[in-house]
Amino acid sequence: MMRFEMVSMSRDEFEAMKARLPRATSEGLFETYRISQNTWYKLRDGQPVKRKTIERLRERYREVAGA
Repeated sequence: MMRFEMVSMSRDEFEAMKARLPRATSEGLFETYRISQNTWYKLRDGQPVKRKTIERLRERYREVAGA
């Protein structure tokens, strides 16, 4: 069985990403950050997600913020 390293993000980082989100729908989340609504809820609630997911999300955020 594969084990994934799980990490969470700070409230400030979540709020910065939320501010760049046009709409918090499943479509908006996927179009903007390529994540599911379930992952978004986990991040919102301070729950850990896979490290790889957060790394991809941060990369997308940099693209969105730089646009």
